[in-house]
Amino acid sequence: MYKLIFSFLLLFSLASCIGKGEKVPLINTGKFEVGQTYIYDYGDAKYEVKCLTDSTLHWKCIEGEELGKEETDKYYKQELEGNSVFLTWAEADGIGVSQIIDFNKNTVKLYLKIDKQIETAEAKISKK
Repeated sequence: MYKLIFSFLLLFSLASCIGKGEKVPLINTGKFEVGQTYIYDYGDAKYEVKCLTDSTLHWKCIEGEELGKEETDKYYKQELEGNSVFLTWAEADGIGVSQIIDFNKNTVKLYLKIDKQIETAEAKISKK
């Protein structure tokens, strides 16, 4: 009898949260941390990415074809399940950047929107 009452109360409390515009928290184990600098190693190029604030980052090419190119951009971040983070921003030249950082595998999946083309790449990530 107590199990039935408990089940009913649990169901009622869950149903009362639906449709109220409340955000359900995601698993928050992966972090893109303010003040931290990350090295993205694509094999033929390396980038240093520093998280300046919760909405601003600075990236710089430290090896490869774009050596020395750097920029500070506003970004959007969404923490994902499984120790991963989604980042996206627009660069001054119009390139759209989207990344999924998997902190379990120490990888970055990169998606670039250049004009009407989508380019993809994968990098190893480490903290500096």
